Amino acid sequence: MKVTPAIVLSVALLAAPAAWGHHNFAAHYRQDEMIEITGVVREFRFVNPHVRVYLEVAAHGGDTETWMAEGDASVALRRSGWTEDQLKPGDRITIVGNPARSGANMLGWESVRLADGTDIGGGDGRVGERSRIIDQRLAEYRRQRDRQDTAGEP
Repeated sequence: MKVTPAIVLSVALLAAPAAWGHHNFAAHYRQDEMIEITGVVREFRFVNPHVRVYLEVAAHGGDTETWMAEGDASVALRRSGWTEDQLKPGDRITIVGNPARSGANMLGWESVRLADGTDIGGGDGRVGERSRIIDQRLAEYRRQRDRQDTAGEP
């Protein structure tokens, strides 16, 4: 059997989502939109596969809403200097990230800023990049597939 570039690309594209399955934020968060939320940390979970912060955020009418912000893996955050007690209940923080596709009060974070303005980052910064790469590869695969489908039509 002759191995063509199309076969190699197809295998790579099909294997990438499986390899990064739980890391693909694009499935859950809008990669084309960024929002910023400011609130008070209620809980900080320094766990795998993704670190989570639960915040109480001021809502319209003076009420508060609970938001969940999902970050990189704890190992990636640890490599960037984060610790299990990086954020504590009562800390006021601002998180910038991609909102949930479902409309729920959730976001995939890109960066975290403390109340004093210190930007503590968001890990190795590759979660969003991996999602963009996977999306690009899938788009290229679909373009090639569609070209092959139309090329075979009489």
